[in-house]
Amino acid sequence: MKKITVLDSDILSKMKMRAVKSAIRKLQPETFIRQCMDYNLQRFKDSLDMLKHHPWIVNLCIKWAASSIGDKRATKVGDTRTLNKILQQTYDVMPYIPVGLKSADSIDFFFRNNLYQQLMYQTSSTGHYISREAFIFGRLDPHHKLSRRFFELTNLSVERFVMLSITFTFLISSKKNVIKEVTADMFSILTPYISREEIFYFLDSLSISYEDLPEFCKRKTTENPLKEYFLPSPFFETPLIKYNDKFLLLHTQLTLASLQTFIYDLLRRDDPEKFMDSFGSIFENLVKDIFDESKIRYIDEQSLKKHLPQENKVVDFLIPHEAANIFIDAKGVEIHERGMVTLSHSEISGRIKNSVLKTIEQAHAVNREILNSPKLITDFKSESYILCITYKNLMLGNGTFLEKSYATDGVSKIRKNHDDAYQIPDSHIFCISIEEFEYLMSSCKEHGRQPYEVLRYAVEMNRTPSQTVFLFIQHLEKFFGQVTKSEMIRKTGLDLLERMTENIPGLKQNVNLVNE
Repeated sequence: MKKITVLDSDILSKMKMRAVKSAIRKLQPETFIRQCMDYNLQRFKDSLDMLKHHPWIVNLCIKWAASSIGDKRATKVGDTRTLNKILQQTYDVMPYIPVGLKSADSIDFFFRNNLYQQLMYQTSSTGHYISREAFIFGRLDPHHKLSRRFFELTNLSVERFVMLSITFTFLISSKKNVIKEVTADMFSILTPYISREEIFYFLDSLSISYEDLPEFCKRKTTENPLKEYFLPSPFFETPLIKYNDKFLLLHTQLTLASLQTFIYDLLRRDDPEKFMDSFGSIFENLVKDIFDESKIRYIDEQSLKKHLPQENKVVDFLIPHEAANIFIDAKGVEIHERGMVTLSHSEISGRIKNSVLKTIEQAHAVNREILNSPKLITDFKSESYILCITYKNLMLGNGTFLEKSYATDGVSKIRKNHDDAYQIPDSHIFCISIEEFEYLMSSCKEHGRQPYEVLRYAVEMNRTPSQTVFLFIQHLEKFFGQVTKSEMIRKTGLDLLERMTENIPGLKQNVNLVNE
């Protein structure tokens, strides 16, 4: 029998995907979409049971079906058997999609692609995520350009939006009832403190109208099976569908994941360049606040610049310790869609050139000066680490993944420019999210540990294949048993909730999300 090559597999997956899309296009879209949503919103035993129903497959079918809205040829009304057959047919395409399992040096891509496909359905602590957004954006002056732009886009202040997000999270997280349709009346406990008009503004900002759905889904559809199946669902942007006077839920967990970073995502989508012009310094201040709360000694960028040659590259922060130095850079960036789900080294490397790779270069430039002139800043340490902190997880793991799979040429180029004497090993480089950094510093404070101890543990674990993990938070959970969250961020959510309960009788016993 002829061995199936990657090229053959790619061709087969495209043929099979087209066949599924063709079958879906024959179905009456409104009925089929409703059936998919009912399948998504059935009562599951637990989170694992929900994941076993492959919501990423169901939401993909919804996207394809919505593209046919308005097509007069789409008239066939299917039943439950039709739905199950289509879902199975859609799922059966996956084994043919090249995902990185054909060769040993591509296995890292397989793990990364699966994380992008499924991680949004596994996140928790929505209340704390929302508190973090309130801490970041709610503290800005109302006249700050990001505050003004958010109001222009939603007709709501950040504070109002966060209050409604907390309430909405409680409503759809209830284990008593599965919410399929959302109306303004469900928020009646908030009025008159929050007006009915504001409630509609909130729901509108989370939704896409049924009339706009076909064009949105066509725009978000490609002919590339890998991208179609593994990129995060586009409904992450608009987790509700506005249909007449009701707002239809696509998937509970998808909606919760969307709420967690909605303010950041909306502002960034609106104008990425303008957003980053403002957000870069805001993000650095957030990292500094987390440092200050932890009471762990650090040297900031301004202090480094005072002691280093004027032309020398610097990192944002340095944690000096008698056992190890940690070089930290805050890159409030997000990887471009092309660099998310891919099997191409260049698609990732090109997208992280000005973030992760730049951090590695800057850290080595500072470490060189420490080696040459230790009296200027701190003593040189043979054990050193690099942390590149981004707002969202770039799914890059540690530096070993970078060097071996994702950015081999980029890392090699940096190493050629620096002497072996002060080079920091690939295994000592970590790309982590702001969430993971917060948990690292807060947990160190809670347990009286130093960050280098956790990083040393992570390096040791990663040496054994069975102990290697892709997400840094998994190392944190194993090291500490249970991670600790930032109290100042948690308090931001609690203060907002307290303000609401003071003005809304009966709310306190119903909403308690920020303690998650």
